[in-house]
Amino acid sequence: MNQVDYNMAKNINILLIDDSDVDNFINKAIISKEDNISQITTMTSGQEALAHLSNIVDTVEAYPDVIFLDIKMPGMNGFEFLDEYIKLPETLTNHCKIYILSSSIDSIDSERGKEYAIVKKHLTKPLAHHKIGDLL
Repeated sequence: MNQVDYNMAKNINILLIDDSDVDNFINKAIISKEDNISQITTMTSGQEALAHLSNIVDTVEAYPDVIFLDIKMPGMNGFEFLDEYIKLPETLTNHCKIYILSSSIDSIDSERGKEYAIVKKHLTKPLAHHKIGDLL
C-alpha cells in the first residue's frame, strides 16, 4: 500500500472544544458523515480538554488527529488553551492538527491565531461551510 492509500485508510480521531453543546452536537453530526472517522470527542471547556489530553498522553492511539477549537469560551478561552497545549509533550502536540473554529470574524482573532505554529487555519462557524474531507 502506498503512502496516499495509507493516509486515506487511516481512522481519524477528532476532538471538538466548544462551550456550546449545540455547536458540538451540530459539528459532531457534520463530521460523523465523513469516512474514516474513528472517534469524535466533545469537550465544553479548555480546562476539560487539557485534563483529557493530559490523561491520554501515554496512549498514542487515543491522541486526537484533529482539534476544532472555539476561541470565545468562558473560563479559559481558546488562546489560553493553546498557551497550555504547547506545554504538553511533543509526541502529543506534533501528532495533531488544530483548527480554530469560531463565530468571530474579527481580524485580530485571526491574526492572533497565526501566532501559533500549531494552528493550521482559522475557520468561521458553521463547520458545514467548509470541506471537512480537505481539513482531515
